[in-house]
Amino acid sequence: MASVMYSTVELTDRGRQNYKILVEICHKLEQEGYWRQAGSVMKQTIRQTLDLYVQSLMIGLAVRMEEISQQQHDFICSLTETDPLELRGRETLMDRDVVNAAEKIIGMPPILIQLCGVRDVENGGRAALRFMETAFNILHCLIGLEQRSDQRGQAYINDCYHHAIMFVQSEDQSVSERYNNGKDQIVDEGQNDEKEQIEAEREFQKVKKRIQQREKAEKEAQEKRIADLLEQLDHLIGLETVKKEINSLVNLIKVRHMREKMNLPAMDMSYHMVFTGNPGTGKTTVARLVAEIYRELGILSGGQLVETDRSRLVAGYVGQTAINVREVVEQAIGGVLFIDEAYALVSPDTGNDYGSEAVDTLVKMMEDHRDDLVVIVAGYPDEMQQFLRSNTGLISRFNKFIAFEDYTDRQLLDILCVMAADAGFAVEQGALDRLAVGMSAMTPQERKDFGNARGVRNIFEKMIVNQANRLVMLREPTREQLSTLTEKDAVFEGE
Repeated sequence: MASVMYSTVELTDRGRQNYKILVEICHKLEQEGYWRQAGSVMKQTIRQTLDLYVQSLMIGLAVRMEEISQQQHDFICSLTETDPLELRGRETLMDRDVVNAAEKIIGMPPILIQLCGVRDVENGGRAALRFMETAFNILHCLIGLEQRSDQRGQAYINDCYHHAIMFVQSEDQSVSERYNNGKDQIVDEGQNDEKEQIEAEREFQKVKKRIQQREKAEKEAQEKRIADLLEQLDHLIGLETVKKEINSLVNLIKVRHMREKMNLPAMDMSYHMVFTGNPGTGKTTVARLVAEIYRELGILSGGQLVETDRSRLVAGYVGQTAINVREVVEQAIGGVLFIDEAYALVSPDTGNDYGSEAVDTLVKMMEDHRDDLVVIVAGYPDEMQQFLRSNTGLISRFNKFIAFEDYTDRQLLDILCVMAADAGFAVEQGALDRLAVGMSAMTPQERKDFGNARGVRNIFEKMIVNQANRLVMLREPTREQLSTLTEKDAVFEGE
């Protein structure tokens, strides 16, 4: 590869492109079953094995080059998806433990090239040669970043090439023979004696164990974070049906991941959702938890929640609406876009089609960013059905409906107590009894206007004001008086 023909940016891009080719080759090996037996012996994923090999090759080259620039340092640390040699964050790559580990890996027979060779024999093709040449193209890109020749570095690449090409030509052994008892049986005569092979295997096992320990710790931490989020969900007052639906969704995603790891068929899933229910029933709170849960499950990269409605999306003239939608969606990429009262986007009373423009733009961006964007639309049940029927692209993307029921009077009073406790107040039983009477006397329309938890928030804020007006008349109120809301403070709407 004539790297001097390319700029630094082009070489960096080409290095990444070559890495993606290696990832694709490994993906095919895994899909076609060539990794199954080797993976059971090595106890790690094929991606981890690839990244360990690529990082080791680059460290070996770095050791032999005359000097390493910052660009080359950054290239080595950032190229692979995982970081088995723990290079990221290091000021120098010449740490003895890192170099020793890399040298041991380089000295071992390249397992992925061997598997490609087995595949070539059984199916025809040149996967082994393509893998090898692609890996060494990455090394040429690394050297070329300095736009100068490096004889020692080039000699290292040539040595690696001659070491690897022998395994491309080794096509007479089956996978079971190569991994019998967990030890590679192919030995390059003249490269390593038996002692060196044993040391290389021991070093490889140490690196593998460190990866496994880190993976186990990361998995345990992730499981704890998911459990904490589900516990937050469980502690919400009411919403029993919602909690059950979210827990079932989490279980479905977890099992889907398990099936994918075992190369079992997995149904396509849409993670977009429709929340139906009256205002104040906890839809935004649950959406925020869903965003964080999706992040921990690997569905989303960021996990942020971006709230919006018609007023932020729909403009008063043609063209601006699409711009507004793109700006809001771009803020939500990596997380959840929560559109409250989404049915208002296509309200027949608006007298223009700007809402339809918003929906069309939204559907397109959902498709463009389907791998890292989840949209949750919310509103009244009947209106949301009309909204989804307004665009065929919506119907096909939203197939998960979660209904949020109105809170009972008892649940509303429990919510009030939680709000008060969070703010450092206690609510006397007399105050709760008085509010209960007011709630039970509400007509259906009054209850709808009350707004569930939003109405409770209004009552709580009025109680704070009433308490302040009462206590200001006292010369020196006690700590208990300052932190207690009494029956006198509990004035229900309309009293």
